Amino acid sequence: MHLQLPSSLKGMTKLDRDQFTQVVTVPFVNVPVECIQTAKWKNALLTLHLFKNVRDLDPTSKTHKQVLFDPDVIKSKEDVINAVPSITKYAEESFDFTPITLTYANYSIEQVIKAILPDDLGKDKPINTGSGYSLIGHIAHFNLKDAVLPYKHIIAQVVLDKLSNVKTVVNKLHEIDSVYRNFELEIIAGEPNTIVKCRESKATFQFDFAKVYWNPRLSTERERIVNILHRDDFIFDVFAGVGPFVVPAAMLGCTVYGNDINPESVKWMTVNLKANHSKKSRNEYHVFNLDGREFLRTIAFPRIESYQQEVKGDDEKKWCLSSNKIVILMNLPDIALTFLDVVSEWLSSSIDGSEQWILPVHIHCYTFSKADNREEDIRTRLKSILPNVNDNQITCRFVRQVAPNKDMMCVRIVLFDNKKNEEENPTKRFKQDSSE
Repeated sequence: MHLQLPSSLKGMTKLDRDQFTQVVTVPFVNVPVECIQTAKWKNALLTLHLFKNVRDLDPTSKTHKQVLFDPDVIKSKEDVINAVPSITKYAEESFDFTPITLTYANYSIEQVIKAILPDDLGKDKPINTGSGYSLIGHIAHFNLKDAVLPYKHIIAQVVLDKLSNVKTVVNKLHEIDSVYRNFELEIIAGEPNTIVKCRESKATFQFDFAKVYWNPRLSTERERIVNILHRDDFIFDVFAGVGPFVVPAAMLGCTVYGNDINPESVKWMTVNLKANHSKKSRNEYHVFNLDGREFLRTIAFPRIESYQQEVKGDDEKKWCLSSNKIVILMNLPDIALTFLDVVSEWLSSSIDGSEQWILPVHIHCYTFSKADNREEDIRTRLKSILPNVNDNQITCRFVRQVAPNKDMMCVRIVLFDNKKNEEENPTKRFKQDSSE
């Protein structure tokens, strides 16, 4: 139902809930109780936030219910008969119109905010007018543009009113810090508490959202990676954050090495690994607080070589781990691609017997691209960084759209694979996240 809210709401900066109350007239039919569940209502029913479209006729009636219809769809008795033929008899007998009172509670967040903000906001350039937000535990996170800031407090109050699980509303103030991957935020409503708990990939995560990086819109991508891992794989996460990749990998039974330059991320990654640790999974985890290049040079590459030599020299392990792999994750899209120069150095050095290594190395590196041909753009950039890797060792795929002309992409580089390259769960299908 299209609701025309009072024009007096426009530009409101202090929430007056009473101004949302209005009386509208809608069509109805009195229907026997036994017909309610069996009738095919299609899109004819009146659908509003926190509103019952099937209600009692009166306190004494137990045989019939009053069914309310959308006045934009149903305008006459004939419309009801055409939309729901099974109640023709009851439409003939009781079709009529009745006034109903709608209050602030009956409007969604989007409807309330749209009614309050001036119509000219976002006309010249699309902006987040307040209906777009992320939920992280008990926090609703906004990224409001300057034009919307005068209305930030009323937007935050609406969210607190409508979402019972939200206790704190924050707004991003600046771009993500390229070193620690966090951003300054302000609490615009609710409790001054930024330590959150949330669940993802069957794991529980806890962290201080004001001091670390966490993007819930990447949950689909993280799930995709977790689903291609096998028990006993070796995982090296160069920019691990609070552990969205390494925690579920450890739960799966992988040996994980999580690294992050932000000490606060390392603190919470350790908390999350311990909290989700299970003796049944036999998981082994190691946590580091190093620069990404230092982690690759001093931890990842030496351990990879050690594992390869260990497996190559042990026939039982060679057989047991022949279907496993080493995975290097590099999720820092702004600059992760540039860290591959360390991989190039490693490949150029003398790696004894690497052609006989049992465990292939799969590198998943994330980047952004604005080019018309995203894959060609990424491959061109890679050639200057990784001249010792062939085109057939590289695959690119779309992850999500982050801006109208900017995509997040994942490039997979497969090294030392003497077998046919493993497909990334071709039987599984993952939705593409195109939200900003």
